[in-house]
Amino acid sequence: MREMGSGGARGGVLGRGPDSPRGGLKRRGPGADGVGMKVLLVDDHAPIRRGIRQLLELRAEFEVVGEGSNGEEAVRQVDELEPDIVLMDMNMPVMNGADATRVIKERHPDVHVVGLTAFGEMSLVSAMVNAGAAGYLLKGGAPDELIDSLNAVARGQGALDKGVTKAVMDDMAEMHKKEAKAYAELDQMKSEFVSVITHELRTPLTSIKGGVHTLKRGWNEVDEQMKLEFLDSIDRQCDRLSHMVEKILLVSGIQRGGLGLEPTVFRLDNITQEAMNVLATKSAGRTVVLDTAPVEATGDPKRLMEVIVALLDNALTFTEGRIDIFVGLAGDRPYVRVKDEGPGMEQDTLDHMLQAPFIQGDSSSTRATGGLGLSLYIAKQTIAASQGRLQATTDPERGSSFTMFLTSPGA
Repeated sequence: MREMGSGGARGGVLGRGPDSPRGGLKRRGPGADGVGMKVLLVDDHAPIRRGIRQLLELRAEFEVVGEGSNGEEAVRQVDELEPDIVLMDMNMPVMNGADATRVIKERHPDVHVVGLTAFGEMSLVSAMVNAGAAGYLLKGGAPDELIDSLNAVARGQGALDKGVTKAVMDDMAEMHKKEAKAYAELDQMKSEFVSVITHELRTPLTSIKGGVHTLKRGWNEVDEQMKLEFLDSIDRQCDRLSHMVEKILLVSGIQRGGLGLEPTVFRLDNITQEAMNVLATKSAGRTVVLDTAPVEATGDPKRLMEVIVALLDNALTFTEGRIDIFVGLAGDRPYVRVKDEGPGMEQDTLDHMLQAPFIQGDSSSTRATGGLGLSLYIAKQTIAASQGRLQATTDPERGSSFTMFLTSPGA
């Protein structure tokens, strides 16, 4: 770490020993800029603290009320000593300057914190400013720069060292570029969400509205069997809408960090069979082969059965040909694998669907099947929350394979 006073044209003061000459510095009387300012010095290098103290003690308008060697000491001493300004090193053990500044500003909003940085610490400056620091100074600066900066802070202005401002501005510019990219991705996600939701809601709503309109206009002309068929169709579409809402709420819960899982020990082969029973009607006429063995696993059996239903439903909806379901052990890891014969998709598309919600494998307006683009995302997040992982591979010609690895009891 470079210290002030180590030589060079800047004439720094940090690191000067107690017997070093004080150059042309002369004590002056209190000034209007900073009468009675109480200063706390925080740096893990004692020579730097000593050098700053010697400089400030020559100025009647400053009073050094204490010193600290890490962020925790800074927080404690601010509580006890109530300084006006804290000169805070950014890179310290125990608690760094940014974390200490954040705590200090939360407890004492009126206390001004000025960061001290070395040439190799530019990455910390942005964190320091975001934490609430009034500015930052470069170690190695001239004495007058430090005094002028403290007076500027006392007047409510910032303290920006010329030696670090460009580097910080470059860093901030890069951060803004990343933020702009993130906002663009968010806007795209919002557009995709609106597009998907609009399309997927329109179909059941149109069916419900059509059925209700027909029954209202021709109740006396429609026979009883037709009435029941219309009502059954309306009931199915309402269930479809309810299922959509449940998925959206589940995604919201995932992104808030909570799924409300209730883990227990269960038979993985049993819930796989239950998942097949749920889709018995849809799988009628398809070749679905179950190869299973008695296997115990840990997790939330209800949520994990929903994952298996989603994986099997995905295969039934988007592929043709045979579907194989395997339940077994891979080493000590219980697993379920759902494998289809295709058609599959590009691996990059599948990876995208697993990483973000509302991404569809086929988002064209001519796609044969719909969907919110949530099932695979929910499946991956649910498995991860169950201390497991989802392995997914796909190929446009050979089909896809989804393997859910879980944890054995006692593992």
